[in-house]
Amino acid sequence: MKARVRDYNSLVRRLEALPPRVWNVRQVGEVWGYPWFFVERRVGAGAPTVLLSGGIHGEEPGGVEGVLRWLEGDDWQKWRVNWFVMPCINPYGWVRNQRANAQRRDINRQFRNTSAAPEAELIKRLLKGRTFLFSIEFHEDVEASGYYLYELRREPPFVGEKIVRAVEEVIPINPGRVIDGRQATGRGLLRRDANPSALSRRQRWPMAYHLFLNAAGHVLGSETPVTVPLEQRARAHNVALMTALTEIPGGKRLRKEDRAVSRFKASSTGWNSSVRRRNAATIATVHFPLSHSFAAC
Repeated sequence: MKARVRDYNSLVRRLEALPPRVWNVRQVGEVWGYPWFFVERRVGAGAPTVLLSGGIHGEEPGGVEGVLRWLEGDDWQKWRVNWFVMPCINPYGWVRNQRANAQRRDINRQFRNTSAAPEAELIKRLLKGRTFLFSIEFHEDVEASGYYLYELRREPPFVGEKIVRAVEEVIPINPGRVIDGRQATGRGLLRRDANPSALSRRQRWPMAYHLFLNAAGHVLGSETPVTVPLEQRARAHNVALMTALTEIPGGKRLRKEDRAVSRFKASSTGWNSSVRRRNAATIATVHFPLSHSFAAC
């Protein structure tokens, strides 16, 4: 067993410190002895929902940090969208800085069929029946020389080129013609073949395939290199997300005066009267009938 290099309690404290009338932090049981969280914000039934996630691979701390900084910041206020956020999919791996979970399974290869990886099964059940304007996963590449983006979508409008250009203001872009073992679509861009028959040929599905075929017609994977400072990597992820929100049709950008009204409503009335200030006793829990036994860490 690898030694712990990060403190999961510090991550939990940051989630608990989020404004309770803005973000609804919910615990979905435990995975390998660690509480597993998702975070929601709803602005209205007619608004589209964006899915944001990080930490599916434990040795990619910039993804988790990018998600936390998005939640802790205020850039999200510029758009009228609902949010569904999974801040740290693989807490066991994140604590130990290892890619896989406690079973030594790569969670991001467990989404085609029923999996023995409880994290993948939890996500599939949690997202069942939900639809998203788009999904964006914050990843890192320990071997990359610069930033790159995965984009999965059947037809235009594509946003990959615009995201890469925006992120270049923050972090170097991967210049390679071959990125992550694949022919680059453009500078710093990998656009996957979104034909369902092409996807079906792959035996071990990443979460992106599951989302694309079941929940989101536009899936993005933001990949930062670990060779630059953590703060810079987190900012690059956030710039990628802001560019996607700006460029993908369907997300209404609020005017400055509308944002002021939105902040007032969040701080006074709240979007959900059932939300309470959270501590260990008050975090809402959703129970899924998982068949797996969760081992203590």
